[in-house]
Amino acid sequence: LLATSGLFALVYGFTEAARSKNPDDPGSTEVQGWGDPSTLTFLILALVLLVAFVIWERRARNPMLPLRVVLDRNRGGSFLVFLFVGAALYAMFLFLTYYFQVNLGYTPLEAGFAFLPFSLGIIIAAGFVSQLLPRVGPRALILPGLVMAIVGMLLLTQIDQDSNYWALVFPAMVIMSVGLAGVFIPAASTSLIGVESHDAGVASAMLNTSQQIGGSLGTALLNTVFAGAVTAYFVTNPPTSPDQAEQILPLAFLHGYHVAFFWGAALFACALIASIVLINAHKEDIPAEPAALGEPVD
Repeated sequence: LLATSGLFALVYGFTEAARSKNPDDPGSTEVQGWGDPSTLTFLILALVLLVAFVIWERRARNPMLPLRVVLDRNRGGSFLVFLFVGAALYAMFLFLTYYFQVNLGYTPLEAGFAFLPFSLGIIIAAGFVSQLLPRVGPRALILPGLVMAIVGMLLLTQIDQDSNYWALVFPAMVIMSVGLAGVFIPAASTSLIGVESHDAGVASAMLNTSQQIGGSLGTALLNTVFAGAVTAYFVTNPPTSPDQAEQILPLAFLHGYHVAFFWGAALFACALIASIVLINAHKEDIPAEPAALGEPVD
């Protein structure tokens, strides 16, 4: 109850910052912002509830999340990597969907097909990564993989109203997908290094939960950043008529995408820092049996 309520308050606090000040006006670009009392209330409530959760888990005889699972250096680093990667990745899907349909005029089906190179890139690269992991160890795959993810995300900051999908979006997706294949598999393996058998289920669940929480937080946070960037664009380029506002809107959205993708790259960079500082496992530490790596991560 404490964990779920705390995370709900945190996500809702992020979304409150992006809420329109004039909900009755669909064209309003004014947002409440981070200093709004409603935003601050939910963020403070989230802090209180999550701290209470940690205190409860420390004192419980049979804790739902034994802190020893997350406080291990390699496991904690893996959870943080999945948290930051999930935050950046889910937001990328959101804003590219906007871009495909709002700016490029794709149908929902066409937009779905436009994401296929990303999925195929991860599937194909994962086979090679699985073979390399026992030979080179996790850090040799995670670090360059996250660098590739950053490069791919930064490429997306160059999209424009008339950008060619194959010349810009497709290469960015392939670079990002190949890089992330080098992150997911090694990080999933390091998340279970040294874990006791009775904690293996919790550790595996924590890995999936980290990614899902990251996706929720990242979508809420970067959507707020996106809304603020769109508002700032309208303030800098105020329309003088409804027709001009319609012409400016796609450009304002593009500016919002650029800002969101930049901060998505920053989240990947946070994952890179976490992996450099925390993950120090060697290839000898990786479980030899694939089954020991737990359930596959979505």
